[in-house]
Amino acid sequence: MKKRKQKMEEYDRKFSNIPKDYNDRLVWLYDELHLNSFKCDSIISKYYSMMNTLEFKRFFIVLYEIPEGSPRPRFRLVNRKNLSNMALSNPNFIHVYSPTGSEDNNYMKRLLTTEEFSFLDQFIYTPCNVLYRTFFRTPSNFNSIDKYLAELGIHTPITKPDWDNIGKKYSDMTNQNLWVDDRLVIRGTVEKWYSVLPRVEITIDYLNMLTHQYQAESIMKSYNGDVRYFGDGR
Repeated sequence: MKKRKQKMEEYDRKFSNIPKDYNDRLVWLYDELHLNSFKCDSIISKYYSMMNTLEFKRFFIVLYEIPEGSPRPRFRLVNRKNLSNMALSNPNFIHVYSPTGSEDNNYMKRLLTTEEFSFLDQFIYTPCNVLYRTFFRTPSNFNSIDKYLAELGIHTPITKPDWDNIGKKYSDMTNQNLWVDDRLVIRGTVEKWYSVLPRVEITIDYLNMLTHQYQAESIMKSYNGDVRYFGDGR
């Protein structure tokens, strides 16, 4: 594995000539791509065409449970007959797994088969913006005033689980039952709040189609459903 110094030196070699300012970078890119008036008109035309065609759809679900983070992975030997030191020297002998991952995934899969979500006729396969609003149980030692203030969002939890563990748990939970994979997430937000009613509110805004054929080819490697992308003729 490369040291940070090596990675930074490599970065400088590749990108030091590119302007850091956004407007300067657009000017640099104009020259670098040898753009002319015809290509500029094409860029503007395609931009507005895509903006008028692409739109976000929304999926919303509430899980009535106490929010959790993703547990630490567990390890087990695939073949118990092998000595432990052999297993440690060869990763093929070791199975890394989440102790709750399968159960969580199956729970979400069953939930999505209810009539409420019948509009989802296929997996989400397009870029997504995700918001996880997690509501932890209001501490019992809060007085009545502070409990009400907590419900209003004034008091917030700063205890574990960490925000990234929360995001990982609920992202993994929806893989291959709601969306193809959590690599689709281009913007993710995790919020931690208090409430007398613990719960997890999940909001997913997803594009109505992919933006490029390159994306479609990537998705089709792991998904057999109908895949639409801008400019596919439909």
